[in-house]
Amino acid sequence: MTRTEHLLTCLAEECNEVAQRVNKALRFGLTDIQEGQELTNRQRIRLEVNDLLGVLDMLIGEGILHGPNVVALDECDGIALMRKQEKVTRYLAYAKKHGALE
Repeated sequence: MTRTEHLLTCLAEECNEVAQRVNKALRFGLTDIQEGQELTNRQRIRLEVNDLLGVLDMLIGEGILHGPNVVALDECDGIALMRKQEKVTRYLAYAKKHGALE
């Protein structure tokens, strides 16, 4: 798998996670807190969108996709985006170490 393929896979996963959380909110409400969780569906959607934006920003920043880099994030969201990018970068290195990434 190439770096591009890995990042696109991450993007697809994040899209699915946003969709899953939105579906939970549609079924149970934005203010519902799933058993064993501390955050509402509304809060969890925001976290998933931040993860999606983090990966999207990486793809745009590397020229794989075209468009403006993510803009107008508040400080909390900006930090979340950077954390997601750091996590993806760690997993890129992990995948390379294990031969799954060229």
